[in-house]
Amino acid sequence: MIVKLASVSPLFTKKIGLVLSRILKSGDILLLAGELGAGKTTFISGIAEGLGIKENLSSPSFTIINVYDIGSGKNFIHADFYRLDDADEILSTGIEDYLYNKRNIVCIEWGDKIKDFISSNYLEIKFEYFYLSDKNSVPENITEHPADYNSGSDLERRLVLFNNPAFSSYWDGKLKIFKKLLERQQCIFLE
Repeated sequence: MIVKLASVSPLFTKKIGLVLSRILKSGDILLLAGELGAGKTTFISGIAEGLGIKENLSSPSFTIINVYDIGSGKNFIHADFYRLDDADEILSTGIEDYLYNKRNIVCIEWGDKIKDFISSNYLEIKFEYFYLSDKNSVPENITEHPADYNSGSDLERRLVLFNNPAFSSYWDGKLKIFKKLLERQQCIFLE
């Protein structure tokens, strides 16, 4: 299953992460991809808030992996592989210790660099910019909603794609629930 939607602002991107946090369980792995500044860390900060993390979440670009206690012996793992070039460097960080520990929820920015090496099901989340000024790159149903989309600048708008690459029933079920929760937030879904 694929869920594709539009975000109009960083605040809304964070809210999407907060909504996703409601369906996450220990053992879940999220791999995020997108250009610099596309909203990956903002989205993850919404997840962290939803999991009860009070700290100000920032991208672990230099520390590579941040671990947050979310209670009951469980952890939220936030990794950022932007500065790492290959699988050997990534695997040398010890990420596998976190990935396969069923007490962790793991979010990896630049996760596309490691997806071929993960043996568990994961959810892939991609962030892309879109510009209303370039009508060829904007799906028609977004331009039909000018009241919702004129408040932010082009630089704040994102297409967010949630993909279950393994077509597992686990993530398909979660994505169906997630989509219902998002419908309550008046999200614009793209087909």
